[in-house]
This record gives sequence, C-alpha cells and structure tokens, in this order.
Amino acid sequence: MSFAGVLSIAVSGVNAFAKSLAAVSTNIANSQTAGFKRTRTEFADLVAAEAAQPRGLAGGVGASNRTLAEEQGALARTNTSTNVAVAGAGYFVVAQDAAAAPPFLFTRSGDFAPNAEGALVNGVGYFLQGYATDADGASATSGLAGLQTVNINRPPPLTAGSAAPGALVGVEIDDEGRVMARYETGERVALYRIPLALFPNAEGLAETRGAAFLQTTAAGALSLVLPREGRAGAVEGEALEISTVDIGREFSTLIETQRAYATNARVIGVADELWRTLTATAA
Repeated sequence: MSFAGVLSIAVSGVNAFAKSLAAVSTNIANSQTAGFKRTRTEFADLVAAEAAQPRGLAGGVGASNRTLAEEQGALARTNTSTNVAVAGAGYFVVAQDAAAAPPFLFTRSGDFAPNAEGALVNGVGYFLQGYATDADGASATSGLAGLQTVNINRPPPLTAGSAAPGALVGVEIDDEGRVMARYETGERVALYRIPLALFPNAEGLAETRGAAFLQTTAAGALSLVLPREGRAGAVEGEALEISTVDIGREFSTLIETQRAYATNARVIGVADELWRTLTATAA
C-alpha cells in the first residue's frame, strides 16, 4: 500500500472519530434536557476503488450519526401541573410563535408553563398546540390547520344559559390530553385536547434546536391522533420525560473515541515522518 493510501485511511479514521466525539459531546451537554434523544455514531468499512487498490482491501472507515428519536426516556414527576410527558409513541406539536404559524415542530420536551398571556410555552420557547373544545369537551377540528396555541386564559366553552364559573384557580392535563381548567366554583372545564404526532419512520425526522424535530420525506406521512388512540401513547400530567442520555455510557464511549482518534492522528504523524525521511534520502 502506498503512503497516500495509508494517509487516506488514517484521515478517514480521524474524520470518523471526530464525528463521534461531536455526538458524545452533544449527548453529555444535554443529559439534563427534558425530552432529549441521544445520538449514536455508527461506523462502516469503506472499500477502496478497484482501480486504486487490490480487490477487497479496506479503504478506511466512515461514520454517520443517528438520533434515536423513538427511544423512550424515563418519566419523572414534577410539581408543575402544566408539565406533560408522553409514555409511548408520539410527539407534541409545537409552534415557534403564539400565532401558530408553520412550519410546526415536533418534540417530547414537555416542560410547558403559562407565559404572561397564558400561552403554554416550554423551556426553549416553543408554543404547545391543541384543538379547542366545545361545551361537551369535544373538538370539531382536525389536522394541522385546526391547531391553536393552548392558552389557559381562553374563556371556558359553556352551554347556552350557563353561568360563568368564576375565576380560574388551576389547570391540569389528563392522560387523554385534555387541558382541564378549574374555577373558583369548583367546576372543571376542558379547554383543549392535545393531539400526538405519529410518523411511520420517526428516526427520519430532521433534528433542530431545542430537542425538537422537523418533518421530512424520510419520516413519512404525519398522522395527528389523540392520546391512547391506535398506537399513540398516553399523556401524563405533572411529569417530564428525561433525557435518554446515560452519562456513564457516554463517558465510556468518550474515552474509547479519544483513544481511537489519537491513534489515527499518530498514524498520520508516523506516515508523514517516514515520507519526509524517504524524500530526504532520495534527494
């Protein structure tokens, strides 16, 4: 094998393990981020072109980072009634502003809390989307076009002739995604239903900031369903899905990756030294 071949293989190793280091670093940084899905680096042999190398001779290594978007994180209880987690399949639909303008994003990060206007916003600033309900607790809308930003200050839907229930005293979210408002009269009224987004291939979603995802062709067609319908998971109020990152595993991977990176870098250095020696001798 030529020096160029040796260098090429070592460079591919450096590039591959640099990608792995980036993934591990991101995982560790987000070990406490609610709803975060860890990234795993997958390596594959590269086979050199037949014209350049004998058949079957390895041509180095390639790497790709894969976000494990469907991996379930453990659920942790909180004291915030508007925090919510998904147990099972599905993503919350969120918008980047209160006007619910597309493109919509999809997340498992359910650390929602009301802002000054009453809209439920998570820690990254994304607005939770839901279907407004009528006096019977049902929603006549569906699909992305029917979504609205969930706002706990919305006037309660009442039947004709019903008296106003008084001041709002609390909000809770049940396991079927109902946003229930409690009023000073003791009455409980459903304001919204929170749907879950399902995809045939959730790992085909495109990762974006704030533990959220964008829909892609690879993810397949979006389905919006209510919790516990079909293959959709349940929704748990006063809970958060914690990051799927295992710190112990990540530090172990970090050590292994650093060693592999350093070894490949050393191969480059040795090959360079040999090349300089041969060049000087030939001269």
